[in-house]
Amino acid sequence: MKYYLVDDSCTPLGGTALTLSAIVKPEEEDVEFISTSQLTKSFCEQNNPELWIFGNIMMMTEESYEAIKWVMENKKFVKIEFDYGYCQYRGPVCHQVLSGGEKCDCPDSQTAYNVIYSLIGERASHIFFMSNEQMEIHADALKYNLEASERYSVLTSCFLPEDLDMMRELRKKEKNGKYAVIDGQGGWHSMAKGVDEALNVVKGSDMPFELLKTDTHQEMLHKLSDFSCLIFLPLIHDTCPRVTIEAKLMGVGLITNVKSQHVSEYWWKQPVEQIEKYISERPKIFCQKISNLIS
Repeated sequence: MKYYLVDDSCTPLGGTALTLSAIVKPEEEDVEFISTSQLTKSFCEQNNPELWIFGNIMMMTEESYEAIKWVMENKKFVKIEFDYGYCQYRGPVCHQVLSGGEKCDCPDSQTAYNVIYSLIGERASHIFFMSNEQMEIHADALKYNLEASERYSVLTSCFLPEDLDMMRELRKKEKNGKYAVIDGQGGWHSMAKGVDEALNVVKGSDMPFELLKTDTHQEMLHKLSDFSCLIFLPLIHDTCPRVTIEAKLMGVGLITNVKSQHVSEYWWKQPVEQIEKYISERPKIFCQKISNLIS
């Protein structure tokens, strides 16, 4: 096998898994997925891919921690940062809220994540981020020198060609004049995604709206494509929220905030056709980058 990709979830649910599916599509016959919790040191020692790829690895067990540490000390690897894995709460805002106001000091703590992120900073062949702002926050927290290295780049949320084709067709649909708010999964997830904040905007006005609850990603896209505008107001640093891109690609208007960290980037301000072109090229750029690392 040419590549082993280690990530917390290998199921096609959520933005991380959808991006992983898209970036490995061009090389899918050469990629094997392994869930973080199932990785063992003996497996790593017995297998020798040309490159290890690490996504989200927060679900480390004691055994998989030793395995990941061994790989990072002995093998060539890249890291894809989907959020803020150096923090035990997956981000400085999450840390402050969930810890009762404590400021994130995870980069300076003596934890397994601190050991792993020291190895990432020292030994990763490349580190991919979802947005420029996310990359800069990592650089500040982990003392990366972005100006002096070509080891860092912004990947962005990625999409399968068939999903881009589908959204291009959905863009042609007549819109219903209503505002949409995407329901969260309850608890902290809904709070982090700003569901209440979005609902407060529409409930305090005469704007017709619906709270969308769907069972599958495909169902969500088809329902959202009917609406004139999506309201998405995350409380956390949302590195490159997929649903905002999906709304744009389907011709749905968008009200969001700067916590959607990609909104200041040049490609986001282009006409929808240019956004689609930029997005469609990202998986190829990823594959070219990792191919160059092993050539």
